Amino acid sequence: MTDQSIAPNFSLRNVNTSRPQVSRTGSRQSIAASDDYYSFSDRSTSSSPDSHLTAMRFETAESHQSSQASSPTVPRAEYLQPQVMPHSDPYHPQPHRPAQQELESSRPGTSSTVRFGADRVARLSPKSDDTVRRIAADYAGPAPTPGLDDSPYVRFAIDQLTRDRAAGVLQRHDSISTNQDFPNDRLVWDQGLGQFTRARTPIRYTPTPPRPGNLTSPSPQALPQRPDSVDPESFLAVGPPEESLQYPPLDYMPLVLQPWALLCLIFCGLLMIAGVVFCNVWSSQHEGLWDYEGQGGDRYFVMQFLPQILAAPIIIWSFVVQAALYRISPFAIMASARPRGSVLQGLSVLPKNFLLPDFSHFRSGELLFGISLFSIWLANFFAIPLLSCLFQAKYYIIEGQGVWRWTSVEAVGWTLVGMYGFLAIGLVLLVVRFIRASTGLMWDPISLADLISIIQRSNILHDYEHSETVPSVKQSLDPRTVRLGYWKLSAKPGSDIFYGIGEVDAPNRTPSLHQTEKMRDLQPQEMTRVRFDLEHSGPFTNDSSDHHLHSPFVRHRWIPWFLRKPSVLIWTTLVFALFVAFVVVSFVHNAIRTGFPPKLPTLPSSTAFSASNFVYSFIPALIGNVLFLALQPIDMYFRAVQPFVELSKGASAEQSLLLAYPYSLPMQVSLQAIINRHFRVAWLSFMSSVSIAIPILAGGVFIALWYPDSRDIRISSLMPAFYALIAFCALYALTFLTIWPARCHFLPHDITTLADLISFLYQSPLLADKLLREPRSKTDLVTRLIVTPPSERTLPMYGFGVYIGRDGKEHLGIDRFHRPGRADMLIMTETTKF
Repeated sequence: MTDQSIAPNFSLRNVNTSRPQVSRTGSRQSIAASDDYYSFSDRSTSSSPDSHLTAMRFETAESHQSSQASSPTVPRAEYLQPQVMPHSDPYHPQPHRPAQQELESSRPGTSSTVRFGADRVARLSPKSDDTVRRIAADYAGPAPTPGLDDSPYVRFAIDQLTRDRAAGVLQRHDSISTNQDFPNDRLVWDQGLGQFTRARTPIRYTPTPPRPGNLTSPSPQALPQRPDSVDPESFLAVGPPEESLQYPPLDYMPLVLQPWALLCLIFCGLLMIAGVVFCNVWSSQHEGLWDYEGQGGDRYFVMQFLPQILAAPIIIWSFVVQAALYRISPFAIMASARPRGSVLQGLSVLPKNFLLPDFSHFRSGELLFGISLFSIWLANFFAIPLLSCLFQAKYYIIEGQGVWRWTSVEAVGWTLVGMYGFLAIGLVLLVVRFIRASTGLMWDPISLADLISIIQRSNILHDYEHSETVPSVKQSLDPRTVRLGYWKLSAKPGSDIFYGIGEVDAPNRTPSLHQTEKMRDLQPQEMTRVRFDLEHSGPFTNDSSDHHLHSPFVRHRWIPWFLRKPSVLIWTTLVFALFVAFVVVSFVHNAIRTGFPPKLPTLPSSTAFSASNFVYSFIPALIGNVLFLALQPIDMYFRAVQPFVELSKGASAEQSLLLAYPYSLPMQVSLQAIINRHFRVAWLSFMSSVSIAIPILAGGVFIALWYPDSRDIRISSLMPAFYALIAFCALYALTFLTIWPARCHFLPHDITTLADLISFLYQSPLLADKLLREPRSKTDLVTRLIVTPPSERTLPMYGFGVYIGRDGKEHLGIDRFHRPGRADMLIMTETTKF
């Protein structure tokens, strides 16, 4: 044989195996990952030339001096992000292929293989780091290897390709490429269609500086430039079709926030202003208002108790207004022309503006909402204490005779005028904010079922991967500008219009609404069982950083600080100690019945201000008002957590998904809770409203009087009102015995924001449930949930626990307790010690 005939065989049989050699083989799969690893696409072949992409080939450092037997350096191809497939795993060797066959099957535009030795092959697939992290959560597809983490094998293979053994050679700091390392066209998975699509965000190429040696980098012009176009499956914001019953206008407004209702509340505030102005002006011009006829009687009641009683309905009404404002404001911001980036995780949907003012709306840029809420807080905190000391008895000389008359304290009166005026301004700003702007809502979002109907086709749910077990959802999410309204897919001109929360021009990352059926076919074993990890669920597991789904310390980790067991113990002890001290001091030596010295000046000034009367009216009323407002957040949390309490043991939709205690009227909550046998919620809601009697009574029970027998001034009390005050204080103290939290009141994290609630629903099959699919009215939604489905014999039961999500993995959240083709939900009961 001649040398020419031997040379080709000689070069093939003497390949240097001391370092990787790149050869090219034809691929009969799509550009998705291999089916035996990710199972994203089927094994069908693709004849389209666009179905193959060239993977990047790395240049490895030379470990020794180059020789003639070494393979030549392979020129670099396009900068596409690599993904090493598990064919490089030594435990899964591939059948040996002859070298000649490898050479004959290679051609440009196909996937690449890298040979490590005799039989070890690693394949490169253009999958970015972002895609690797999100594929399992965002899109339909089973886990790479159930129960086994394959990432060490992937990292080992890539490290072998990218190990830096000489200076000036392209090196990798991460096991998986990122957009910053390789600024190429980013590829994203297209939800099970068997191919990758271009990402919508243009990624600009930054020229790589030249490296020493004979290695040269391609010029920027040689790299493919990404067209400035929108992803073909992105969300496109649209308006509702005109005069279409199927797509109602998105302008729903709660009753208490409608202009006429707010104007009624403003009118009540103006009536209070008018009454106080009249009293101030009349008493200064006519030497008082009314003759003083002694302690007790009709006039004493009118002057000492009626002003606070008139303020109480305004306070209760303002509670209802701010509750509606809290639940509407995030949606209204998302529907506005300038949505904010942290609305979902930055604004609470539960009222928080009680004992301390809430400035979260100022921080989010909503000035009108912030001013309105601050004006409401200011009126609620100071109205009753100031009104309790508005009128004082003053001694006048009229027609040569001395007489005691009720008069208005001017300083207190004008302060009240300014406070109620500021409240009126805040409510007017609400009217201005809502009079032309759209809320983006079809109906009032007061329950979990309403939220499900809004997010079921959202394209931002991938952000919430593993968020159900994090201590703080707010800290785990990046700000994202989202919109609430109607949408359609830009790639389908005739596609249906749908409603929900989404990101404009972002890819359609939403799994199919029929994904439940697909996943049942793809993963029958994974979909029919829920694992229980005894190692992470044992009674000795106390790692606070553990995010395991089955850990009882993750499931029952969080409760508001004021309801933690040490806090409840402190509050209960403090309230009972104050109550006992109050009773003992009041009745020892008949201190209240016979009066006690004021220790302060009592003689009224020219403006009718008396230091002793002001202190013994304002301070008791302020203390009582603090007690009243301190009970509101406790009551609100027990209202909000009650659906989760019911879901923790399995309940119907009427008892769980449709509960709306936080947004019901005060006494309406108590009646609904009694009917539903939620007696703790009923009692707390009742006391949170009734306890307003404490500041009303405390502000009018004491007054400074002249005692002729002892010829001195003492602070006297109206005994019937004082006995009533003791009775309400006793009920208030007993209420703190009912706030001791049970195990079912603990949750993995907070539930005050929309993001907190979405974290328990983002992978729930409820988002694709036929019962909840795109309802067009609240009546339609409620009817679907309270009526037995045609294909079932009983009403579905819903629970809060570990379930199989739409991605085929286990998640902690809300779903049907029993779903055909899937395992029953695993609910951790109270039998486990905490």
